[in-house]
Amino acid sequence: MIEDYKKALKLGVRDGKLDVSAGRYPHPPVLEELVPNVQTLSQVHLGVMQIPLEMVIGTRTTGRQDAFSRSFMPLLGPKTEFATKWSHLYDAQMEEGFRDPIKVYEYLHRFYVEEGNKRTSVLKYLGSPSIEADVTRVMPAADQARQDSTARQGGDDRPDGDNAGQIPDMDQYGEFLQFWRSAPTYEIEFSHPGSYERLAHHLGRHLGEPWPDDVVRNLQSTYLFFKSVYMKAGGSHLDITAGDAFLIYMDIFGSSNLRDTPAAVVRERLLKVWAELAASSSGSETLLVSEPSGSSFGSSPFVNRQQYSTQHPLVAAFAYRGSLSDSFWSRAHDEGRRALEDCYGGVVRTLAYEGCADEETFASAVADAVSKGAEVFFSCSPELMDMTVRAAAEFTGTHFLNCSMNLPHGLVRSYYGRMYEAKFIAGALAASLADDHVVAYRAHLPLYGSVAEINAFAEGVAICDPRARVVLDWARRREDSDMEDLVGKGITTICGSDVTPPFDDPLAYGLYKVRDGRVRNIAVPTWNWGRYYQLIVGSLLAGNLPGVSSAESSEQSPDSHAVTYWYGMSTGVIDLRLSKDLPHGSRKLVELLRRGITSGSISPFMGELVSKDGIVSDEGSTSLTSNQIVSMDWLADNVDGELPDDLEKLYDVSGKTSGEAGE
Repeated sequence: MIEDYKKALKLGVRDGKLDVSAGRYPHPPVLEELVPNVQTLSQVHLGVMQIPLEMVIGTRTTGRQDAFSRSFMPLLGPKTEFATKWSHLYDAQMEEGFRDPIKVYEYLHRFYVEEGNKRTSVLKYLGSPSIEADVTRVMPAADQARQDSTARQGGDDRPDGDNAGQIPDMDQYGEFLQFWRSAPTYEIEFSHPGSYERLAHHLGRHLGEPWPDDVVRNLQSTYLFFKSVYMKAGGSHLDITAGDAFLIYMDIFGSSNLRDTPAAVVRERLLKVWAELAASSSGSETLLVSEPSGSSFGSSPFVNRQQYSTQHPLVAAFAYRGSLSDSFWSRAHDEGRRALEDCYGGVVRTLAYEGCADEETFASAVADAVSKGAEVFFSCSPELMDMTVRAAAEFTGTHFLNCSMNLPHGLVRSYYGRMYEAKFIAGALAASLADDHVVAYRAHLPLYGSVAEINAFAEGVAICDPRARVVLDWARRREDSDMEDLVGKGITTICGSDVTPPFDDPLAYGLYKVRDGRVRNIAVPTWNWGRYYQLIVGSLLAGNLPGVSSAESSEQSPDSHAVTYWYGMSTGVIDLRLSKDLPHGSRKLVELLRRGITSGSISPFMGELVSKDGIVSDEGSTSLTSNQIVSMDWLADNVDGELPDDLEKLYDVSGKTSGEAGE
């Protein structure tokens, strides 16, 4: 019908104006322009199949490109031959449906039409979820794929109605191809590396090997059911794919019986975890809170005594992964818990649960704490984060916080310390006492925070001895703490584990020196968890602990970010304890640097910074941002050693920070 063509034309004109005003090209992209050498690339004919219509974004050749808006709505006048043919196709679809498949080329998980542009336009106008197509896959060259991915992201070529995020680069596309070999379906797309592997884990399957047909069909139907509920709940307002949300949902609520769960229940669960979905956006940086709010800062945090009193105290619960008898880390946090109670004189009451390493014990601890009125629940190990997220989704009336640095979540706030500040001072102290201009740094698992601590130590070394080298030595377990190799190389000044002494020598932790086979401690970075918990709970009592977002939250709300409290020496949660035998001059050096860091006049990462690969920042530059510091993936040029090849995987998967390497 010509009337429907006019409606589609109106949509096309509107979309074209919006694209022009936004600085976007107003027509579908052309594959031969995007990939000039497309004819020389390897091609695989996949055959006829249903493909997601939202992933059909362009044309193979220029041809009729100008006849369509970027959304594939028509742009030519209603009296043209083009309009007549479009209207006839519309009538045919409404009467009996299209009989012949369109012909498309797939490149980097997007489709470009060679035959059937008008049929594509008609079905997009009708809101069809899919279209039958004869698909040929174009296999990209690695370098070309990265260039094309970047170019198309600038044009914002996302599937309509589903914020699919960035077009995948070659690494992400390689993961998709591995998934395709297991489950040949285009619908499910992710934004983050490793997601297809996580999906396979939920299904009890392995990537790369064919999955049974019934498993694939069930996955497709379950995903499409979930996507329908998710989009109706407002998913199009989030900068993630429906696949990302699907995976997060399964991480929290499990994957069994999802297809049989009532849509209303799925929607209710989605709204509970909306903050988690918002925080997973590729464009959402973690909000690092470096200083407490004014009302909770100082030696006597503000208490809202109208709400809390000794008769009606705030209840705070603490869960420790290890037992108090064998875990130094757990004991340190428990001392902080007791200091918190002492600080508030009965206005805050605490509960403690140890040995919460398994799901059943942890869940029991949470249920008990909530039944006893806990308003805030601290899980004191990064390895407890996943269980904490699931608990936060269930008990929405309780604030959940996890002690970690590298695990951003919307439902759970995290907290950690700027230990790199103490390491900077330790580096300067080490250089002032080292022999032959060489010191060693023994690092545990390289997670967020750890690389910054290595570089801060190296910068501290450099300010005292520009000629000195820092020998980096990796230890993936506490038992790897043998120092004989380093001493055998003539390196006697060593910075080791901060938290727990190693097995081979109970004194070989912190900054120490080896003389005649004996370890002599110099300085140890310390945590004041009591102070930390006083500041966090003080913010909660004062009503300043950030809340979590919901589907109705503003898109610009800061609560759409994951939040990490990242306090440092200025708040008293981090310090450097010195040996009583340290010379006066060395003590004076430490005090000068401590005052500078506390006042903000000194930062380890201000001014010129040079990595092993070149200049990071020029002389006179301001300090790196907090997010730049925690996500460092480079080493200072005075460090002898390399970062592990699996650094990114360890950031995302390991779940341990350098601070807990000894538990």
